[in-house]
Formats: sequence, structure tokens, C-alpha cells
Amino acid sequence: MDNQYIPADYVVIADQITDEVAAKLSKQYNMKLIGSTGGMAGCVNVIGLSFQIRGPLNQETLRKILVGCVEEFLTPINANERLRPFLKNYPFTSHEIEIEIFVVDARGEEIHDPEIGIATAKHGGLRYHTVTEEPGYLFGYKTTMKEDYNAALKIVKGSQP
Repeated sequence: MDNQYIPADYVVIADQITDEVAAKLSKQYNMKLIGSTGGMAGCVNVIGLSFQIRGPLNQETLRKILVGCVEEFLTPINANERLRPFLKNYPFTSHEIEIEIFVVDARGEEIHDPEIGIATAKHGGLRYHTVTEEPGYLFGYKTTMKEDYNAALKIVKGSQP
């Protein structure tokens, strides 16, 4: 028997959208794509991308990038009528999009505290982590700053001309 995996149509559509958005975001924010994620058991539960970007970058800059990435992802997902019946929630929101940005220095090495080393958009919130090599910190995060996604979106929209 041939046990070749044949993905469902909604998985193929979601992957195509992910590839297109990843290429656009990489170019727009000068980031390197380093991974993607998706929860698609029976339906599209979550979709995400991971990037690497040169820094250091402050919280304001990372907020603009994270919000821009999430909004750029939501548009084609919610606009695709073939994908819509397979979305766990319609419209898809910031709760179903995951963006991770790993900030590196000019040599491509991890940035450490007090600079932000990892910024994420997940579960309707933004997180900014400073990273340390000191022992005793969970996941190596020395500090974590949190923001509600909708509050961050208002800040970003308010700062645009």
C-alpha cells in the first residue's frame, strides 16, 4: 500500500498564504524567515511565522513590526473564501496568528539583556523578552514585558500619519 500523505485542500491553501505572506514580510521588514507553524488538525486553528532580524530594536519598533505582521497575515486569510469554511474562527484574529521575532546583532548572534532579544505576538498579546545567560531564569528570559494586542494596534495606528 502507498501511505503517501496527501494534505487536505485547506492545508494547501493555508500553506500558500503562509508562503506569500512570509516572502512579503521578509522583504518589507528586512527579516530572515526561520520557520513556520500551523495547527491544522481538522481545521485551521493557528498559523505562524518565525523570523530573525538585526538589532538592537526598541519596543516601539518591534511593536510596529509585530502588529504589521499580524495584520498582513489576517487580510489574506480572512479574504480567502475557499479557506473560510475551514477556519476554526471566522474572522481569524490576533489570537490565531503567531509571530516570533528573534533579534540578533550585526554578527548574527543573540542579543542579551537589557536589549530585547525575542518579541512575539501570540494569543492576542505581545511579549518582549530580554535574554540572559545567567543561571536561574526560565527559558533564559530575564525580563518580559506584555501588551494586549488591541492596545498595541491602537498605539501603532495612532502613530501613523
